[in-house]
Amino acid sequence: MAVKPEFNPDYLYFVTTTAEKHAHLFAPNWVRQILLDSLQFLRTSGRINLYAFVIMPNHIHFIARFAREHPLSAMLRDFKRHTARQMISRYQAESHVRMLNALRASNHDQRQEYKVWEDGYDARDVFTLDFLQQKLNYLHNNPCQEHWKLSELPEDYLWSSARFYLADQACIIAVDDVRELF
Repeated sequence: MAVKPEFNPDYLYFVTTTAEKHAHLFAPNWVRQILLDSLQFLRTSGRINLYAFVIMPNHIHFIARFAREHPLSAMLRDFKRHTARQMISRYQAESHVRMLNALRASNHDQRQEYKVWEDGYDARDVFTLDFLQQKLNYLHNNPCQEHWKLSELPEDYLWSSARFYLADQACIIAVDDVRELF
């Protein structure tokens, strides 16, 4: 997972980033809330326009436009660093030794004691309406896939923007309406 297109602030990007070793680190609601709060901060601070998202047990997908002065690679680096620190701080405060041992970095990098995220990310330019619709459908239906079974209907899964697009209701955090672009 390391597709990094040339950054263009005029494009939307379909982004995927994954937990280290595909571990189900994002299953607890408090972890999901950290991820949502961080996405919401990026949106409300004007660093991104957040159009769609889904938080899965071991990865996240989202569609966003990144501000010229806050390119995609810098935002993902900061997002991952911040969310990892938040998670690790909570585990440390709770003296959750088992989880801290599981997160202990297996590499011998002295700068990083714990590892929450896989290195890199996948980002795809969204420059056609068909590709956008395909990615919206994929991300919103991800929780309903047979191997996940997190929800019967996409709009019933709390940790995504499906409710906004499919049921015309507010989702757990505000998103920018991608339909207004077309």
